[in-house]
Formats: sequence, C-alpha cells, structure tokens
Amino acid sequence: MPEIESPAEKAPGIRIISRAPDGFRRGGVAHPADATYPADHFTADQLEAIETEPLLTVILEAGAERPAKAKGGRKG
Repeated sequence: MPEIESPAEKAPGIRIISRAPDGFRRGGVAHPADATYPADHFTADQLEAIETEPLLTVILEAGAERPAKAKGGRKG
C-alpha cells in the first residue's frame, strides 16, 4: 500500500476573485473567475491597479506580505 503524504504547508498568497468575464485584464494579467497567486507574483503597482478595480476582489491570505513600492528615481 502506498504511503499517504501529508500536504506540504502552503505559502500564503493573494487570492483574486473576478466578477468579469474570464480573461478580463487588469495589472497586466488576464483574470479567471478565481485564482490564487504567490504573494510575490505582483509588483506594488500591479496590485494597486488590481485592488482599485471594482470587478475584482483581492484577498491577502494570512501571512502574505504586500509588495514594497520601488523607490523612485534614476541613477546617473
């Protein structure tokens, strides 16, 4: 009889629920009805665009950290 493996602890992520048709794009991503992404999948700007979209609901899972905003300015 094969051994049953216990599920590995899942890293916290960002769940996005869409009320728009499949493939609706925001933040450079086509959104299905419901998807969970790793917490580091989006930039701060992408996540901001997604969060301000009324057709999308963003849920940060417990322990997930928001991406940091890049410090502006160019060197040189």
